Amino acid sequence: MTYHYDSRKISPGDTYICLPGGEKFIADAEQRGAVETLAMDRAKLGEFSNTLFDTPSKKIPLIGVTGTNGKTTVTHLIYAGLTAAGYKPALLGTLNAPLTTPESLYINQAMDEHIANGGTHFVMEVSSHAIAQNRIAGLHFSVKVLTNITQDHLDYHKTFEAYRDTKLGFMSAGDTVACYPENYQQHDVPFPVPLPGMFNYHNFQAAIAALRALDIPDAQFMPGLATATAPPGRFEAIHEGQPFLVIVDYAHTPDGLENVLKESKRLAEARGGKTHVLFGCGGDRDRGKRPKMAQIAAQHADTVIITADNPRTESPSQIFGDILTGLTETSTPYQVIEDRKDAIFALIERAKAADVLLIAGKGHETVQILADRTLPFDDRHIAREAINAHGKK
Repeated sequence: MTYHYDSRKISPGDTYICLPGGEKFIADAEQRGAVETLAMDRAKLGEFSNTLFDTPSKKIPLIGVTGTNGKTTVTHLIYAGLTAAGYKPALLGTLNAPLTTPESLYINQAMDEHIANGGTHFVMEVSSHAIAQNRIAGLHFSVKVLTNITQDHLDYHKTFEAYRDTKLGFMSAGDTVACYPENYQQHDVPFPVPLPGMFNYHNFQAAIAALRALDIPDAQFMPGLATATAPPGRFEAIHEGQPFLVIVDYAHTPDGLENVLKESKRLAEARGGKTHVLFGCGGDRDRGKRPKMAQIAAQHADTVIITADNPRTESPSQIFGDILTGLTETSTPYQVIEDRKDAIFALIERAKAADVLLIAGKGHETVQILADRTLPFDDRHIAREAINAHGKK
């Protein structure tokens, strides 16, 4: 028998697991052929999933990485180190899952299939939402890593203290090796870090700490890290033969934007050029970070373009209004261009040969979420289009 918590995936003979809020989809599940409905909360789903798949997280090491920024990069680095050491790891997170941290049924099934295919380790991102909602209930983590804690998701957690305590609670729970920044950032990376920026240096420190916690000798994993590449949309350079630099990054928090802007500015100054940034803020999300991101953009960039990110059901004018309250005292030139494609074209058109252009917020994402529809949209593709149309000068 197959179990699904998404009624759209039900086939005849399946069982529908009704999580809180899923009652309205029972009829749909039955129409699709569900023979049974099991109602349970996420804590119960964790118990159920672990029993169903015989607790796969006890069979191979499970490595969880949490933090405001850096989760995707650190998990990719751990994966690269494990692969270089001759292991067969799996990776689960923002780039290949329906959520950064999916439901426990999805995680346990993925681990079970990985073990059946000869897998040796399972590396995953752990979001604060997943911790608070018991999506990781019943999982046994061998190693946990904390990258950092800065402001994010206050629309959900309400206060920074609650957000911080959620992540710290995850780190301290259970019988596990916990890797904290205050510990692993004391140690130098023993090779030239192949990715730019101090934030990436810290990401490498975190990955090294996790791999050492797994008792893997340095000589086995260090070569893999020394040649590692960044995940898609993480300070990703767009090359179309243009003389200036175009960087696409997922930065969507104040700390994340400041980190990538500082590195962009360093690169621009080394080239003798200016720094231009384009960013927006997601709708239906933490409004408190919007003016802070604007202040950071104005502080570190020579010009700023404010545009739509994923407005969702919130009015773009409301989002822009919140952002602009952070620019009331700045002398940095800024412009609001609601259409993100138009904004990227405008950014490219203003570039000079030595400049660095940062397109922040969406990174690897390939859609833009509006109130009434979801559109195909990839900052990297639009940037290439703009460069080829206007930017080879």
